[in-house]
Amino acid sequence: MKKTLAVAAIVSSMGFVGSAVAANFAFHGDLDHRFQVYTNHADFLVNDHFKKGGAINTKDDVNDSWGEVKYRMWTEMASDNKNVKGVYAIEIGGLEFGKDGSVGRSVGGLYSGDGVNIETRWAYLDMQVPGVADKMRLKTGLQPFNLNKYFWKETVMGVNLDGQVGNVGYYVGWERPYRVDAGSAGPDVGDVDAFVGKVSFSPMAKSKVGFFGSYIHNDSAVLHDENGARTYNTLDANKWEFKKLKDEFDLSVYTMGLTGKFNINNLFFDGDFIYQGGTIDNATYRDQNGVTSAAHDYDISAFFAHVDVGAKIGATKITGTYMYSSGDDDPTDDNIDAYMATDVDMTFSGVITEGHATTDDYFTERPYILDKGLHLFRVGVDNKVSSKLKVGGALMYMMTAEDITYTGAQGQNFADDSVGTEVDAYVKYKLYPDVTMSMNFGYLFTGDAMDYFESDLNGSADEDIYTVGARIRYKF
Repeated sequence: MKKTLAVAAIVSSMGFVGSAVAANFAFHGDLDHRFQVYTNHADFLVNDHFKKGGAINTKDDVNDSWGEVKYRMWTEMASDNKNVKGVYAIEIGGLEFGKDGSVGRSVGGLYSGDGVNIETRWAYLDMQVPGVADKMRLKTGLQPFNLNKYFWKETVMGVNLDGQVGNVGYYVGWERPYRVDAGSAGPDVGDVDAFVGKVSFSPMAKSKVGFFGSYIHNDSAVLHDENGARTYNTLDANKWEFKKLKDEFDLSVYTMGLTGKFNINNLFFDGDFIYQGGTIDNATYRDQNGVTSAAHDYDISAFFAHVDVGAKIGATKITGTYMYSSGDDDPTDDNIDAYMATDVDMTFSGVITEGHATTDDYFTERPYILDKGLHLFRVGVDNKVSSKLKVGGALMYMMTAEDITYTGAQGQNFADDSVGTEVDAYVKYKLYPDVTMSMNFGYLFTGDAMDYFESDLNGSADEDIYTVGARIRYKF
């Protein structure tokens, strides 16, 4: 819904009558209220801070529940001909009922209000490139960014150009997700730069094929200890995502991908294949069990694949999914075989990822666990019962691509790859055209690899995990 406001009178009092008449203002909102109940994993949903021996409590009852609000509101200011548009968005995120804002990750809503809890989500200019006949737009600033949902899909600061020539769409850009002041670190040291591009075309109706590429680069400072000996920052398997690496290492990593979407009658196919190569230097690799490599320069060779195959039968959609992220099996060598995403939000699981109501609280946002990769086998069913009601569910089995190895509580050596079997279900109902109420349920029958995250570390997973959530969401 768009609401155009007559703001000329207000702006004219400030001396800008001419510009006000030529501008259109639209306001949008996403007002999300979420609630969650879960069992025996109070330290499980801590956003990729993988906790050996404590994320799942097997000794005491640590069930918990909470409610929170997440509001995103934005305005678009556009010229009459839409050649120029400015977008500004704010977000109030993770505002938990009764949470003390001085404790933990989120600012809460306890007695007398919330304290300070507002962030700038978007702030960018989107304009048609002057003098270009075909559609070509330039976007600069803090903006939504989608190179590939399994590699990089989030908000980022950048300058991006996209357009369409006939049947071919294109996108090129420069992103600057991290910067170090040259005055303190020296010139060209610490800045993380990404150069990206993608092209896509439609070989037939309702189908698309695309190619994308990314090159992420960073030069880090050379470190020495107090005696002048060369030292290295730790490349930690628990922080296996580019956005966690920042300025600590020399990055020279390229990622190339092929994507495809095909629809033939009631059948559909979606696929992604990604290869990752390059180097990470000036580092000491350490796996989840504390094993380190003697090397400090590493060659990367990693893969990711995803396939959805399904059919739409009346109001029912059936989807079969396979997903693979490669993992690393030898922490002592100078090769890295584990696929690494940049900044993503995965929703394929209601327990392991963000497929539940309180999406800012999760075990992992990535399509893998630690640096051990993932195999996912999933069957999902969605049914649109009526114009207001939609229900669905999924059955999946997950395992890491490489064993999670670790030392037990009594010094034993364990290794396993089974994450477990999960059952998910949801229901969504439209209370009003712009208001949706939903509930979700997820239950993970844990495999023995999840013992790594349990408090007793005995080589066998002892606790299953469930989540129950609900949300009321107003979007306009």
